[in-house]
Amino acid sequence: MTDYKMKNWGRLIKFHRQQQGLKQDDVAVGICTPSYLSRIENGVVIAEETVYGMLLSRLGIDLAQEKADVGMKHDLLERIYAKLLSNEILTQNELTRLTTLQTESFQQEIDLLAGLVYSRYLFSIDKLIGARELLLKIEPFINWHQDRATQMYIGVSTNVHLSFLEFREIILREEQLRVSNYMNTANRFEQANYYYHVAFAHHRYYSFQQALYYINIATQAFSHQYIPLFQLKLYSMRGVILNDLHRYQEALVEFEAGQDLLRNVFTIQTPLQWSSLYNNIAYCYECQGLFSEAVSFYEEANHFEEDLHTVINWMRASYQQGNEEVLNTLFCNYPRERFTVLHHQYQWDLLKYASGRNLELTKLKEIEEMVFSYFEQQEYYSLTLYYAPLWAAFYEDFHAYKQASICFKYAFFASEKVLQRMSS
Repeated sequence: MTDYKMKNWGRLIKFHRQQQGLKQDDVAVGICTPSYLSRIENGVVIAEETVYGMLLSRLGIDLAQEKADVGMKHDLLERIYAKLLSNEILTQNELTRLTTLQTESFQQEIDLLAGLVYSRYLFSIDKLIGARELLLKIEPFINWHQDRATQMYIGVSTNVHLSFLEFREIILREEQLRVSNYMNTANRFEQANYYYHVAFAHHRYYSFQQALYYINIATQAFSHQYIPLFQLKLYSMRGVILNDLHRYQEALVEFEAGQDLLRNVFTIQTPLQWSSLYNNIAYCYECQGLFSEAVSFYEEANHFEEDLHTVINWMRASYQQGNEEVLNTLFCNYPRERFTVLHHQYQWDLLKYASGRNLELTKLKEIEEMVFSYFEQQEYYSLTLYYAPLWAAFYEDFHAYKQASICFKYAFFASEKVLQRMSS
């Protein structure tokens, strides 16, 4: 047994001794001193394996049987965790067995692993609050070693942070604690997953150079593995990051690699994957001012799978293209009440009013006050950088230079924030 596993047996001795209401003297007599047992239980010393066997035997536990039982549970949990990481659906038998392993005690590593895998399962079915609550219960028991519980905790908690849009938390944890060091002994797919998520957090935080650094590490860690869906995610994320660094041709190369992968791997050919990839390609063309190409790809993306985020992008590109016919059709097919995300609703308001022919100063100000402070609060800097100058131009047409100046200030602040994070 490794030292770490022996420390687990020490905790197991302590747990069962307390459960049976026995004192250390009662268990230690004839085997070791009570003080030595105390040190074993608390992981201060590592005893001979025979000592653990005798102490557990006194508590009515067969060490060999316990090891075999833990081994089977461990193998089961690893299989389930691997399926969850690969977005595979659990069988009813696997879910039942996972559920029966749940406990509130977390006295042993196997208890922690069972809780962590179940938290990852809750995440996979979008029960995010339940996943987070379980993680908060487990967190005090994580020892922060290069052990399986620590590695799973890092992986699962990073996923949960992302789901709550807590990008800064992921970035700070890696910068200050270097938690990736604990992943060094994990399998390469798990390492790649972690680095992918750190890259995702940096990208959403507008620190694009750092995002590129971590996506490159994720790609290196993932090399020579065959998990097509994750490879597609790597191509897409690297393309998105390169696009935001204005390296458009390099971005399109990544997106083309993603298209080749989708065309040739039947198992990942889902409407969601095609839609997501075409949306990214469309945005790349939009950023280059190639609005005809952007509109075409946004339309294709929405054809594969209707996505209101793609629809808003399609509206924005159509407005920039000056394609009133397409834009009006989209407004008719997708009225404001169909959108549930607030920044989608606000973009709908901005585009609908901007495309009208009867601009009024009071209405411009009403929309400005409603929208731009929200964009700033939520750090939607890319949206501010597009819409604030547009609104400023409308104000200038009315000679309302004070209001135009306010809009330019929103854009300047967003630009400074993006530049600051890009250079970090």
